[in-house]
Parts: sequence; structure tokens; C-alpha cells
Amino acid sequence: MIYFDNAATSYPKPPVVIEKVNEAMRCAGNPGRGLHGPAVWASQEVYKTRTKLSTLFNIYDPMRIAFLHNATAALNNAVNLCKAKILTTSMEHNSVLRPLYKRGYYDIIKAEPNGDVLPEKVISKISDTTGAVIMTHASNVTGNIYDIGTVGRFCRKKGIIFIVDASQTAGVVPIDVESMCIDVLCFTGHKSLFGVQGTGGIYVSPELNDRISPLICGGTGTDSLLLKHPTEMPEAFEAGTVNVHGISALGAGVDYITSFKEGEILSHEQTLKKKIIDELSGNSRVTIYGGAPEKSVGIVSFNVKGYESQEIADILAEKEICVRGGFHCAPLAHRTIGTYNTGTVRISLGISNTYDEVIKVCKVINNL
Repeated sequence: MIYFDNAATSYPKPPVVIEKVNEAMRCAGNPGRGLHGPAVWASQEVYKTRTKLSTLFNIYDPMRIAFLHNATAALNNAVNLCKAKILTTSMEHNSVLRPLYKRGYYDIIKAEPNGDVLPEKVISKISDTTGAVIMTHASNVTGNIYDIGTVGRFCRKKGIIFIVDASQTAGVVPIDVESMCIDVLCFTGHKSLFGVQGTGGIYVSPELNDRISPLICGGTGTDSLLLKHPTEMPEAFEAGTVNVHGISALGAGVDYITSFKEGEILSHEQTLKKKIIDELSGNSRVTIYGGAPEKSVGIVSFNVKGYESQEIADILAEKEICVRGGFHCAPLAHRTIGTYNTGTVRISLGISNTYDEVIKVCKVINNL
């Protein structure tokens, strides 16, 4: 099997991640719910993962990170932090667009035809009514990486909340919440952080403490006599039992990615992406979408004339090549790049993919 669907979830998971899940199955208790051995082990594992993530994202206080079951849950909570108008872009995932649609009172900036989001265009649309800006760090359709730092620093000067969806970048593209002036960072654990599905989290800046209003309430292991759910981090967003097995494995995933040299994973993905573009660009029936490989993560979206995108994905699946066809939960991104009626075939690369795999897949596509 050739696995080119890492933007959906990374595969294969590193052995250390699998081993950590197995260890947690043998050891895990319920964190914060006792001082016996299993509960203490679970509490320690959860805290260790918080500290690893805080180091990765340059977050000075690990307790500002709360664990949720995915980036969608994080983004729903992030939207709930702002009661004023929210500004976003046409390249966002439905995990941003649908909460905004449900909430109302938002504006959308149309990206460039190649999927780029220009920071100066975002800044120019910020007005006195803007309370927050939500941006993806990289598109899950084109792979384009966006200049969130420039937007974040402007938002900080204006006192506007800056929310970043790092679903496609956390673990592969450097993220520094301080230098990028990120107030809220939403991430998933099962993609480039190499954790398992059912993990993710949210970082919330201390400056937003008075805005925290959790969407879900319940037991937290603290202040159990109070009927009001706590608004302190991380308990505010961690109602009920957290996914100890997944969080522990996520910590192992962070260990895995930090074992590589800085930029090594991204460089590998970009090199393979460039090779795919080079191999397919000579085919007049193939249309490739997005920007330059050196300014993107390892995602290649394309179509082949005469075929539906899902049809291409099915043909490749029959040859044990895993890609995704369709709309990738990002309808406005497809409207932006001109594929609203067709969707795209998406190849998404990871550190385990090889040059030989790229050549094999491109040969199949070119021979259609």
C-alpha cells in the first residue's frame, strides 16, 4: 500500500506512539481523580504532554493548553470566545465556517485564485467592529502556508483576538505563539503531531481569561462542590474524563517529531511535492492547484480531464494507493480556486513517503 492521505490522518504511526497507547491501556487511571497509582500515572502523563506541547509552541505556561477530542472541538470553543464580529478567510475548513454560520455576525475575505491569503488583504479588512480574526495556518486543499505572524502582530496592536487553526501545520511548520502573537491556537493530534485520532487541544492566552465560557460542562476533578463549571484553564475545557491513552500517545508523537532536525520533515514533504508537480505538469489533461511547493506543506490537489475527482481516488484505491477525492470539508476554498463543481484529488505527503512512491503514483496518473 502507498499511503498519500496524511492530511486526513498520518500513517503509519511511529512505533513509540503505538507502544505508548499499549502502556496506557495497562496503566492508566483517571487523572485528577485520586492519589492511587493509576490516577497519579495518568495525571503525570497528561501533564508531560502539556509541557512537550508548550515547548513546541513556545507557550510559557503548560496549563494554558486544554485537551479536546479534535481541532473541531477547539475551534468551536474558540469561536465562542468572541461576541463581536469575526473576520475569516475563504480557505477555512468547515470546522471554522460552520460554527461561524451557526453563530452569525462574521465576514469572509476571498483568497487569491491560487489559494493564497495575503496578510495585507486581511489587515485591510479589519475594522472597528472586528473582534477576532480566525485563520488557518495552511490550507487543507492546496497546502499553501499563510503568514499568520504578520496578521497576528497587527491584531495584537489593535487589541483584536487572533485565532489560528493549526490542523495542517502543528508538528511540521514552526509555531511560536509569542512571536506570532497568537491568542488562541487550535490543533489536532492525529496529523503531523503523529498522535492517534480523538486527540487535539486549544491554547488560550491569559489575556482572555474573562472571556472563557465553556460549551460543555461537567466533572473536572476540582471544585466538585460547586455547581458552576470552572473557567480556569485547563479545567474550563476539560469536562469529564480526558482521553488519557490518546494524550499519552500524543506526547510520544511530539517526541518523535522533535527527534528530527528542525525543518527536516517540512523539507522532505516539499521535495516530494515538487517532484509530483514536475512529473504531472507535462500532462495537458492534469490541472494542479495551489502555490509554490516551497511555500506550502506536502499537499498536492489536482484534477484529470475526463474524470471525476472521486473516480480518480477510486481508481488509485484499487491499486492500493490511498488519496482523497472530493471537497475536503472546505467549500469556499473550492469556490476560490475554481473547483466548486468538481472538487479535487488530494495527495498529502508525510515523512514516511518516498521518492519511489511518488514516481509510481505519477506513472499511474499519467497513464490514465
